Amino acid sequence: MSRLKLLLLLSLFVTKACYPVSHIIIGDTQAPIDYTNVKIYYNYPEAYEKIAIIEASSDLAFKDFSIEFTHQQKTNKALERLKKEAASLGANGIVIQNIATNIKQHLSLNENDKGEISASSRHEKQKELNAIAIFVK
Repeated sequence: MSRLKLLLLLSLFVTKACYPVSHIIIGDTQAPIDYTNVKIYYNYPEAYEKIAIIEASSDLAFKDFSIEFTHQQKTNKALERLKKEAASLGANGIVIQNIATNIKQHLSLNENDKGEISASSRHEKQKELNAIAIFVK
């Protein structure tokens, strides 16, 4: 594979695969709302409907680029992403299921002016949050 094709393939992967949020619909979605109106719950409230299982991490993303250094900043970023995803599904609440700190390894490929390719890696701690998106009645 030529270097240009490899570079294009890596570029496509980086721009498409780096938004660390996902969900699984388990109920009926609602009309989207503003994410600032999504409340955080530790336990389920009295009357609610489950909408989705959501997970998000503080990993670097080009969609909402920011760099966090402290554990609290990373937790806040993952929580913001959870709330945005929940709001897009019409959830007005999330029930936190799990908060974890994981170590992610980043691999970089570099080419020098002689055409030699070198690899380097670094480790980064990131926060991962899992929640149930709910609609509180």
